[in-house]
Amino acid sequence: MPTAPLHDPAVMAALDAISEFVEKTTGTAPTSAELANALTRYFVLNEIKEHIEMLREGE
Repeated sequence: MPTAPLHDPAVMAALDAISEFVEKTTGTAPTSAELANALTRYFVLNEIKEHIEMLREGE
């Protein structure tokens, strides 16, 4: 279970940033299903994990 609620402003801002980036670079905003699919891919999950570990280590 995530420690931050999904309606947390930081989480919402991150999802908005992703959506805006995809729309800007492709011309079309992603659907919720597309975002969910992309965010749960192994490569993305591993990148997020590594980034969080880096932040926690203070690098």
